[in-house]
Amino acid sequence: MLVVNNVYLKYTKEYNTLNNINLKIDDGENVVLFGEKESGKSSLIRVIAGLEKVTSGEVLIKNTNVQKLNFKTDISLGYISSYGAFFEKKTVEQNLEYVLKIRKYDKDVIKSKVNGVILSYGLEGLKDRKLRDLSDFDRMRVALARLSLRKIEFLICDDIFESFAESDALKLVRMVKNLIEENECASIVAVSNEKIAKQFGGRVVRLKFGSIID
Repeated sequence: MLVVNNVYLKYTKEYNTLNNINLKIDDGENVVLFGEKESGKSSLIRVIAGLEKVTSGEVLIKNTNVQKLNFKTDISLGYISSYGAFFEKKTVEQNLEYVLKIRKYDKDVIKSKVNGVILSYGLEGLKDRKLRDLSDFDRMRVALARLSLRKIEFLICDDIFESFAESDALKLVRMVKNLIEENECASIVAVSNEKIAKQFGGRVVRLKFGSIID
């Protein structure tokens, strides 16, 4: 369960980026965070992911403050944004393998799992290419494929759709939905396009000027 209690976030003395945010997401619940640019979506996503420290209030996951969570042992959190962290000089296959290597999987298991997601995400023709040479869309596919290699309890997705043409954005939507369904996990997905938001179904939380408006 995720609970956001009376959260404020301020980058400057004059301006609150987030204003008294209160939100609860139950286990297995899927929520779309909808708002235009500068609505505070990304800031809230980063706060929930523990990447920003709130000015006041608290964010709890499994009744533990997110700033005190150990994301290796306390919860399996999947976070994806437009600025994925990769080993740019390594290949797609090597980037995928790394996720399993750090979790001490057997070599044969790593090979089998990586081959499986390469096929599932249509990355066969890209597996030997370095990340720095991929298009933004293909990088996003690799990021999602990488997440699919481990069990996720809670998925946090920043607005990864807005910079793509509608056809590619809808493909990414299907990949994200599949990831959620496969893991049967709770999720919060930030979206700025209403048509894209409707593809997810579930509860919609609208954000404007840093405040939840409904």
